[in-house]
Amino acid sequence: MDDSRFLYKPLADEDFALFNKHQKSIDREVRKKFPSIPANFELKPVLVRNLEACGTIHNFKIALPNNEFAKISFLTGGFIMRPPGETGPYQPPEPNISVDETLTSTADAD
Repeated sequence: MDDSRFLYKPLADEDFALFNKHQKSIDREVRKKFPSIPANFELKPVLVRNLEACGTIHNFKIALPNNEFAKISFLTGGFIMRPPGETGPYQPPEPNISVDETLTSTADAD
């Protein structure tokens, strides 16, 4: 069985685009979890893992100060129910960003 789909890999252009699309939410949640990150420090993704499920689960490893790395996760796609009576073009909600509580000293640690 090929388990390579569970491994982190370098980011492709579409991964950078997805990260940048949600960067404000990612930045807010990471800094909420780790308030000691300097305000002028730019959070940068270094590895990604995209897992197909009912939608796609995106796991990013983000470089932090002091050679530490944080893992964030969020879901895109999947089936979303619209509130009753809502009409017009559908605008998907901003994903819920989950930030792992444990920092690692290497990007490839899970």
